[in-house]
Amino acid sequence: MKFAFLLLLTLFLSETNAQNSYQIEGHLYNASTKAPVANATIKTRQKTTSSDERGYYNLVLNEGEHVLTLTHIAYDTLQISLILQKDENKDLYLHPKMALMNEVVVSGSPRKSNIRSVSGNVQTLTREDLRKQPAFLGQADPLKTLQTLPGSGKGGEGNSGFYVRGGTAGQNLTLFNEAPIYNPSHLLGFFSVFNAEAIDQVKLYKSAIPSEYGGRLSSIIEVNSSRKVEDSLSIRGDVSILAANTTLALPITSNWSLSVSARKTFMNQTVWPLVNSLAGNGSSFNDMRYDFHDLNLNSNARIGSRNSLNLSAYHGGDRFGFGIRRFNISNGMNWKNSAYSFSWKSILEDRAVLQNTASYSGYNFNFGMTQDKYDANITSQIRDINWKSVLALYFQKHQLKTGLQYTRHRFKPNTPSVSASDTEYDFGLPNIYHSDESSFFLSDEFSVTEKTGINAGARFTYYRQLGPYQLTNEEQETVSFGKNEAVSAFGYIEPSLTLRQLLNQNSSLKLSLSRNIQPLHLISVTAVNFPADFWMPSLRSIPAEKGLQASVGYFRDSGKDNRYESYIDLYYKKMSGLVEFSGGIMNLIDNLKIEENLLFGSGRAYGAEFFLKKNTGKLTGWIGYTLAKSERRFEGINGGNYFPAKYDRTHDLSIVSSYPLTSRWNVNASFTYATGNAYTKPASRYLIGGNIVNEYGPFNGNRMPAYHRMDLAATYKIRNNRKFSTELSLSVYNVYNRQNPVYIYFLAEGDLEKQKVSIRPKSVTLLPVLPAVNYKFSFK
Repeated sequence: MKFAFLLLLTLFLSETNAQNSYQIEGHLYNASTKAPVANATIKTRQKTTSSDERGYYNLVLNEGEHVLTLTHIAYDTLQISLILQKDENKDLYLHPKMALMNEVVVSGSPRKSNIRSVSGNVQTLTREDLRKQPAFLGQADPLKTLQTLPGSGKGGEGNSGFYVRGGTAGQNLTLFNEAPIYNPSHLLGFFSVFNAEAIDQVKLYKSAIPSEYGGRLSSIIEVNSSRKVEDSLSIRGDVSILAANTTLALPITSNWSLSVSARKTFMNQTVWPLVNSLAGNGSSFNDMRYDFHDLNLNSNARIGSRNSLNLSAYHGGDRFGFGIRRFNISNGMNWKNSAYSFSWKSILEDRAVLQNTASYSGYNFNFGMTQDKYDANITSQIRDINWKSVLALYFQKHQLKTGLQYTRHRFKPNTPSVSASDTEYDFGLPNIYHSDESSFFLSDEFSVTEKTGINAGARFTYYRQLGPYQLTNEEQETVSFGKNEAVSAFGYIEPSLTLRQLLNQNSSLKLSLSRNIQPLHLISVTAVNFPADFWMPSLRSIPAEKGLQASVGYFRDSGKDNRYESYIDLYYKKMSGLVEFSGGIMNLIDNLKIEENLLFGSGRAYGAEFFLKKNTGKLTGWIGYTLAKSERRFEGINGGNYFPAKYDRTHDLSIVSSYPLTSRWNVNASFTYATGNAYTKPASRYLIGGNIVNEYGPFNGNRMPAYHRMDLAATYKIRNNRKFSTELSLSVYNVYNRQNPVYIYFLAEGDLEKQKVSIRPKSVTLLPVLPAVNYKFSFK
């Protein structure tokens, strides 16, 4: 493969030289501190690019005279003239902006326009975007902010799922510095595992997924820490009635720095006593308790001007418990995520960058239930080892990416343990599944004309289910497979294509087509998307999920300095190989083989997304609206006809805004509205042999009440200078105390002997209006 990379490099270098074009590359530095300048825009009449986190830039231009214009929000504009007659390496220095005004702190980065981007619908969130949304109990969260974007459906209160364009929660690949996160949620979706202070940006790919990623039908959520080598010591953090959070950035040398972020909640001492007291004896639940913690470590190093290293480590854990008053049941859940990655990025030759990443992911879940002397537990585990190598080649009209990836999976979905009094039950050997994926990918982004651009790519994957494993063949004989022996194997291709046509300087049309295959399945076992849902690989008896998606969108920037950005995007998605578990969470205690208790079906989803964002001015924020339909079809359900998916959202609206009242006061507000979840309602009830028998209406033929909520926050800057800054914020979650139900159940009451039974629906809600006070500080 190394030979193939060099051959590609040689061929395209030869082609480019024949066209009398040359490359100019180098690094951008702060003229005062000599620190790299990231996200600066470098522009000529022919091309526009931007510097990466190391300040590196790269342009391929025709031979002759050129004027380079360099801009950045925090630096003076720089213009240089040059005559390009050979490849050049030129480091440039930008001077920080100086103004006769009160001292300010400049943050954020120039926005990369979606108009000229030759990619599908990709949306990027920065730290500045996170600050515009009122934080839940004072804690900003990237995934909650992503859910305000069109096409990113909300599962409702207490639901950790993320539903993109009618897909399921398991059809998203969430990556933290290239390491997969299988359960990215804390607190049933109110928080994610991503500490906002430990990340640099978040990207959401929801159409024409790039070929360097694969294995999911709906989206890629790419979360990255900063790759900047810190040049000074800094400490920042916050504390509230909910949690404490702190980040330390420490330069070890001029080319090596380390940052550590830690977050710990203490809701068991603050929030949950309040919630439990407000619920009172009329609530179905009692003794609600929950806490979580997480720890991030990020280390960046530069080796010369051509090599950089990044080490990332994450570990977090949750403990959740509640009681069911009526049955004297105590339930508890705890789960842990781990993600470690090591990345080496190297500039091999002019126009070639190679990045190698090794990563490890782990996920553990335990569910326990206690009633009198009966104790039952179910555990689930996932282990991944991953290696990925990506070679990027930059030419005058082509930007190529090619590479290899290998992933080894180990799944342990349902391991039960049960005891009654002093008796321990033996369930035999646990179910353990092994599989691996070997992938090769290639993509090319190129300009056909000045206005027409194409991004085409494909990813080939060879998937294997591996032993040890036992199965029963058609002759009812048990067949055993040894360690690492292939039980089943198949290959598949995931192609993607995006065509971009510039209509003028401020607008463009994009057409995207893609086919995606998913060999891993998230099996749902609860009414809402709890962590109890577990992952299974494709087996000989479980085919992979398949999806086809087409989208067409109109993208536009408008106003002075492109103050507004907007788009309208239409999509259609068809899916097959969808999986549903035929039992419930208690069936897992039997140590049953999951593959023998599954239903298989198909689905379709289509809709229109509308987005408007105001980037500059006093009032900033965005409006996102989705009009959509998501349906499923399973044999044996609803007569084999299509029915609404549980999280089908006809309407989904989010409004996010931020406004500075004064130089010290800033207010944020958000409002969200979504059509209620679909559910199956009992149509009639009978008494047969003294038992209540329910007859149900159309499958998912009814709707829960619509979900809507408003949040507000106000922030006061107590002190704000270059060395030390503090601020105090007051946030209110669910301002008008909307009782949004988690789910609805039906309670039977009456006397069977008198044959008088009444059934009434009851909704379970979690959080009322909740205020929070948060104190933030930053020291440099």
